[in-house]
Amino acid sequence: CDNMSVAKAVIGGGLAAAVYFYAPSELDADAVVRTVKPFCYGMALFCGGIAAIAAVGTLVLGSMYGSLIEGNTFKIDEYVHQQPSMAQRAQVVLLNRLNVGSHVANKSASIALEDAESPFVPSLRVTSKAGSRAGATGFKAPAEAIVVGTIRMGFGHHRIAYAATSWALGAGRPTYFHDLLNVDSPEAQLIIDMDKLYSKGSRMATELGGPVEKLWGMITKNGDENSLRVFYQMAEHLRPLMQAIPRSTPIIATHCFVGMLAVSLGFKHVINLVIDNYAQWFIVVPGAYNLVQGPSNYHNLLRMGVPADRLPPPRPPVPQGPL
Repeated sequence: CDNMSVAKAVIGGGLAAAVYFYAPSELDADAVVRTVKPFCYGMALFCGGIAAIAAVGTLVLGSMYGSLIEGNTFKIDEYVHQQPSMAQRAQVVLLNRLNVGSHVANKSASIALEDAESPFVPSLRVTSKAGSRAGATGFKAPAEAIVVGTIRMGFGHHRIAYAATSWALGAGRPTYFHDLLNVDSPEAQLIIDMDKLYSKGSRMATELGGPVEKLWGMITKNGDENSLRVFYQMAEHLRPLMQAIPRSTPIIATHCFVGMLAVSLGFKHVINLVIDNYAQWFIVVPGAYNLVQGPSNYHNLLRMGVPADRLPPPRPPVPQGPL
């Protein structure tokens, strides 16, 4: 049933209860009106106040959108062929604030890297922040190297990354496993804090249920153009995590943050392994080659407007050799 039906049922139930519990002689219609009218006025003022605060907040936050995206390497609004409404602008600003807090993006900073052989995969090199691992050497990727970038969080990003490294190693290319969380830094902490925030918010919304859960879902899970705007804006804060990698190095990303980060830094050869089979904007990396797993996702992304020259026909990835 819709909200109007529920409201009618509540009002009708209240009136029925009044008739049932009070004798007709005791039910003074004028008294009821005198009692209910101030309550109705109060509720109207309260709801009007909330609406006014929301409207002002939307205008204030929305007006900050232009300065937020100023200086971005990639223009997301042009990519999705949509100029955001004031409400969408406000949502991007608000979610970006939740993601990065008071962190100021340092787009020219570079964190020195080192690498060491993987304890799990022969010949695979694993990167980390310089000075953080015993026996590691300074990161100096040769010209023919391939970097597989990932993030140690849900959805099996590491599993997909290891499958990608098997192909690169099988082709005889020097291969580096670059987990952004291995680069201990304020930028890596942003990713950790964001993941904790969304996990905590999801748990609270599930426990509270009802309108709270619905509102949380509307804000975080709709996968529309705004989700891509929010994710890319976060990636602009993560640039120091890959600044030390030569721009000519091919990047294979198994997390959209890695791909967006590489694009924002100006890498020319970026492949995004799309991990989800449900077409949504935030799984796409603008400017990269987006490799999907099946025809349904491929055609849906084309319909959404992802450029065909950056969306190769699907070929399911298969690991080369046992891992």
